[in-house]
Amino acid sequence: MKRKLLIVLAALLIAPILIWFVGRFVLSFSVADYSGEIAISGVKNPVEITFDERGIPQIWAETDDDLNFSLGWLHASERLFQMELTRRYVRGELSEAFGEAAYEVDKRQRRLRFKRIGRMAEADLTPETAQALESYCAGINAWIEHKSILPPEFVILGIDPEPWKIKDCLSIASYQTWYAHSLMDREPEFRALADSLGEAVFEKLHQPQNWSPATVPPISEDAMFSAINYDFRMTVASNSWVIAPQKSASGAAIHSSDPHLEVRRVPGFWYLAGLHSAQGTDVLGVTVPGIPGVVMGHNGKIAFAFTVASVDVIDYYRFTRDPQDSLKIITPEGSVALEVFEEKIPVKDESRSRSETMFATPFGPVIDMQKDHVVVIRWAGWDFSPAKMMASSLELQNADNFADFRKIVTNFGALDVNWTYSDIRGNIGYQLGAPIPVRNDINTYALLNGADSVQHWSGYHPLEETPYVFNPPSGWAATCNNRIVSESEWPYPLPGFYDPYRITRATQLLQEKQQFSVEDCFAMQMDDISGVAMRWKQLMADGARTLNNTELAAEIDNWNGAMTADSKTAATFRLWWEFLPKPVFEDELGDGWKTGKRILEETLSDGWATVIDDKRTGDKVENMADVSGSALQYVLDTFGRPAYGEINKLVIDHPLGVVSILDTWLGLNRGPYPIGGDNGTLNANFNFWIADEQEFHCAAAPSMRFVLDWADVDGFTINGNLGQSGNPFSPHYDDFLKMWQEGKRWNVPFSREKVFARKTSLLKLLPEK
Repeated sequence: MKRKLLIVLAALLIAPILIWFVGRFVLSFSVADYSGEIAISGVKNPVEITFDERGIPQIWAETDDDLNFSLGWLHASERLFQMELTRRYVRGELSEAFGEAAYEVDKRQRRLRFKRIGRMAEADLTPETAQALESYCAGINAWIEHKSILPPEFVILGIDPEPWKIKDCLSIASYQTWYAHSLMDREPEFRALADSLGEAVFEKLHQPQNWSPATVPPISEDAMFSAINYDFRMTVASNSWVIAPQKSASGAAIHSSDPHLEVRRVPGFWYLAGLHSAQGTDVLGVTVPGIPGVVMGHNGKIAFAFTVASVDVIDYYRFTRDPQDSLKIITPEGSVALEVFEEKIPVKDESRSRSETMFATPFGPVIDMQKDHVVVIRWAGWDFSPAKMMASSLELQNADNFADFRKIVTNFGALDVNWTYSDIRGNIGYQLGAPIPVRNDINTYALLNGADSVQHWSGYHPLEETPYVFNPPSGWAATCNNRIVSESEWPYPLPGFYDPYRITRATQLLQEKQQFSVEDCFAMQMDDISGVAMRWKQLMADGARTLNNTELAAEIDNWNGAMTADSKTAATFRLWWEFLPKPVFEDELGDGWKTGKRILEETLSDGWATVIDDKRTGDKVENMADVSGSALQYVLDTFGRPAYGEINKLVIDHPLGVVSILDTWLGLNRGPYPIGGDNGTLNANFNFWIADEQEFHCAAAPSMRFVLDWADVDGFTINGNLGQSGNPFSPHYDDFLKMWQEGKRWNVPFSREKVFARKTSLLKLLPEK
């Protein structure tokens, strides 16, 4: 009996260990193939895929069809769970896998109708674009069929991916154009602030921060006409700049890009790849899993990158419901019926789908339904099919001059971005790619009257009326989500949600030197001097003097604004800036003082005395130095003087890493790591305060960095923030992370000879016999 008991106990002890190691062993077979030969149905000709030491593939195919098939195969092999989550999120189908917790997200996504947009857009596809998408989807599905063990997330959650379809690509493409707007859109918050602080809020928001430069200098009509008719024979926030040959140490144009996206999730956003076919496609850069093609990079002739433009292409309208028929609204054209539609949303562990009744109008979906009125969101994306965006994206890969580039990037639908351009001939340029609504002079941040025709858009400005720059006399062009034009010099308003800070630092650096090298551009991308600090550190020093803290005031005066992880001054500044809205807005907004952050710059820049004064102190009138001192005293009393890296962390989580046993078993999460930077440094860190942990966590930062000197196309450097693979068993799960943290570069050549010389493995996809 004792012996049997010992055997049972031993089995109970050994079984978890066996499950632990055997499970890991089995799941390791889900890793992508990097070498060998695979016969597969779907490719028409042999395809070679080289991989370098960091797992960056370059595909060599006979046809574009085989090229797109192979990219779909690679995306699925490295990012299938990311793609599945994205597809479910966009289409409003998360509840089916995750249950009640995701239901409200699904309702919102169904209301915005991305699923429907993808389905309807199929009819708008050109034959060429449809063929490219069909080949890409076939590659994804071929990998799913080929792999006997799917990535760990599918096994753990017990879900199987449905076959990938063209409508999935189109839904994702549509959502990508919405995503930037949804991050930037602050109109509901601005309206709430106006309710508390008065209509002057809107006036402040429409006043440009003239201390922050614009991307496009004033252009005369003659110069604009000349550039348009020139015979051209010869790109969450982001930074991108281009340098002309006269300011380049190599004598060729230089192109730099580092888009700022979420870096706190596994895997990273981008998948780096080179695409080469005998039919003429030759392009290298970053791709988006779920969509074919390179969206930023170069093709050996031109380079292209983008930043979020922050143009306001969203408005909110209040429509009165028709008193005679509550399912109609009053519009400038009279009483118009609401579109009523039912959405069936499946929820995990529920036998029947839930039904939701939703409403839409010719102007956009209804987001708020009241007894006497509805609120409708008007977005430019409702007017443009993602089919056009997909066609333009694929066409851009083969562009070879600025004229073609302009036409293509202004046909990306509602993608609200600034595009930067350079080419092998030495030209540089900039083009706003966002569709610009033709508006009357209205307050775009207010809730507009849907019955008033004056407050509605009347189409979009044509290409020849959009801001651009070609070979500027300065020898450089830069865009950092800042003001695009000087409002006083431009013929129509361009309201938006612009960042005034990083462009000030970029402009300073680009004006300081006569010539720039690749190394100079590397240094700029890693620059940690904050435009926020340089603009406002004097106010913090003034606050220190109101506290009679002359030692701290001198420290701030002598500080260069560098937000390094080891700096105590940087930590004090960042905490001060975080809590400065408290003494500024608490008397008006109470516990909602944090929402005042949205208009803090405008309030301080304008010296808005009625807001800055604390109404709770009676006859005493507080000035800016007083509120600065109040915030500084709070910071010193509450937090002391830590180093910035002690309170500013990068934590990278996998979606399943919230379950600690899974994190331990699979090694999913990374961090915390001390980190520097803020939203005003070129090496950006968009962090947020976590009250429970009393520290900042980084949300967004450079998601990739590239620099191209056209003097040596094979010298192109690019790296992501984490790794090529989303599979924790892959050697490429996080092999970019340390390089990214240290600002080191990874060279990815372009020519076949040099790519093959640097390859570490070769995978061949062969037609199935």
